[in-house]
Amino acid sequence: MLLRHLRKIRIILSLLIFAFLLLFFMNVHGRIVDPVAEFLLRLQFFPSLLRFTAIAFAASSLGFLLILLITLLFGRVYCSSICPLGTLQDFFIALGKRLKPKKKRRFVYTSNRKFIIRYSLLAATLLFWVFGSLFLLNLLDPYSNFGKISVTLIQPVFTKGVNVLSGLLERLDLFFITPFLKQSLPLDVIAVSVGILGVIMTMSIWRGRLFCNSLCPVGSILGLVSTRSVYRLAFKDEACTFCGKCEKVCKAECLDSKNKTVDMSRCISCFNCFASCSNNGLYYENAYSGKKQLVKVDIEDKTRNEKRAFFLTLAGGVMSLPLLKKFAKAQVEPGKAGMVPTGTSLPVTPPGSISHDHFTGKCIACYLCVGACPTNVIVPSFFDYGLEGFMQPKLDYHKSFCNFDCTRCTEVCPTGAITKLDRSTKHITQIGIAKFLYESCVVTVDRTDCGACSEHCPTKAVKMVPYNGLWLPEMEPDLCIGCGACEYACPTEPYKAIFVESNSVHQEAIPLGEDHGPRDHEKDEFPF
Repeated sequence: MLLRHLRKIRIILSLLIFAFLLLFFMNVHGRIVDPVAEFLLRLQFFPSLLRFTAIAFAASSLGFLLILLITLLFGRVYCSSICPLGTLQDFFIALGKRLKPKKKRRFVYTSNRKFIIRYSLLAATLLFWVFGSLFLLNLLDPYSNFGKISVTLIQPVFTKGVNVLSGLLERLDLFFITPFLKQSLPLDVIAVSVGILGVIMTMSIWRGRLFCNSLCPVGSILGLVSTRSVYRLAFKDEACTFCGKCEKVCKAECLDSKNKTVDMSRCISCFNCFASCSNNGLYYENAYSGKKQLVKVDIEDKTRNEKRAFFLTLAGGVMSLPLLKKFAKAQVEPGKAGMVPTGTSLPVTPPGSISHDHFTGKCIACYLCVGACPTNVIVPSFFDYGLEGFMQPKLDYHKSFCNFDCTRCTEVCPTGAITKLDRSTKHITQIGIAKFLYESCVVTVDRTDCGACSEHCPTKAVKMVPYNGLWLPEMEPDLCIGCGACEYACPTEPYKAIFVESNSVHQEAIPLGEDHGPRDHEKDEFPF
């Protein structure tokens, strides 16, 4: 029977989607990988929804509507096959079966007692988002968590392996593998990613898809939709023998084989039950065909209670918003430990992010831009943006600089936090303005020539002027785009004599004439 093969189809589809997305996060590109991965990124629920709010009416931002439609028809197929974190949980569940004693490898139906937690968290997440903070979304969204785990934990291991293999092949005069540039990540960011991975792994090994049905905001939203899905899972009264095999393999713990009921708000359409039932006692039925209802009255009552609790929590949570905004603003202040001393309270956001408010209101900290940046200037932050921009990326010019011709981060962002720029627009997008500190320069302090900042400025915004027999930098702010090449090249420590002060709203710099093209430089030419 076809239903018995749905599990195999789901596993193959899940593994393919997981592999393409993981390769994309590992910065592996190709004619097949790139278009497939970019299409799959458009199907991730909250990134697509945020992209829609940033780029309304763009076809590429309507993926969330497609997911809602699929859920309305067939239930939570997204959770079982399209969500990469769901597939990662399945790996942990399979690992747990090997680690647990045989008697404890089975799942058991549990009543939906966690609905208050589910919908309270969803309500709080939506409230934070509506009022300008993606703090909870950055912590709970499955795609965001998959990105954090991939970029901060898996990518460094992958990069090390590729570089070792590349070195071995070079000894044999084989150069078809290009080594990757090693990324330096903050320890606090790595610690958060390890914590997220630990929580998800523990919950998966302990109780299957517990994360999906208790903490995940996408799972909560799709759970509400799936209770009204057209095709729903049901028991065949004449075929079911009450053996309980289906219940023991249900990793969502939503099948009650004794009462022959299915909690569709928790069912993730994994199809394990179809494969386990030897009597074909389960099937899909059209709930609106006029036949018997598939869900018992008590389940429907619970669903109504869930929705009531959700809206009550949504209304009550408004009272906490003034405290939220106050705390968020309190975090964005100059002089904080670990902040790049740019002379501004705001970090530098990537080109294409339009403004500080636009970026913090759309970025879910998936770190796809971090992994894609060829010069590694985009790095994860911790509380640099405050609570409202928890763990969102920033540009760190102490580590690197933004390549003048590179637009890679603008091409991969799935949420619209970084809008796409062509190269000519990138050349005049002013994300910040360099400031020169006369009293900190080696020319004025050590009485020695330097000029590193001017040599590496691609727009010639830093020029050298005579100074007591030496040459001193001088700024032309209208030409500066805030790429940070000058700050990265500056040899002064611990603070730079020239630094980029971010623009809260990105501006437009004066373009260079055709006869005054940019200075061409590579990262390894920097002398410091």
